[in-house]
Amino acid sequence: MTNEIVALVQEQVASRVRRVVVPAAFAVVGAIFVLFTVAGLFAALFFWLEPEHGPASAALLCAVVALVLAGIAFVPLLFGRRKPPPPKTEMFPQFVTLMAKSAPGLAPRQLILAGVLVGAALLLSARGGKK
Repeated sequence: MTNEIVALVQEQVASRVRRVVVPAAFAVVGAIFVLFTVAGLFAALFFWLEPEHGPASAALLCAVVALVLAGIAFVPLLFGRRKPPPPKTEMFPQFVTLMAKSAPGLAPRQLILAGVLVGAALLLSARGGKK
């Protein structure tokens, strides 16, 4: 029974990690390319402004543009806060079914432990549903 529970948990963890890691890797690579693009654009802006305004003024104008763009980027974080999605309890029915199948072959202490685990899982799933 323990091996089956461990295998079930490992399968759930592996699938969730895979769903998070692959998009995160693509996001990191994309962010690196965006960083190089923005650096190139600021260099072009500086060299475009430098002959007319001088190096100090061109650097200050580039800094002001960067500050304005940073402010625009933070506006959604300041005003667009959403509630986090409720936790998924898709593993709970499988766990209860597994416990019910293995209950006849368990010793009394194992039955008590299984009951405590199912009760804790019920408590956590009910608590997550109220929020």
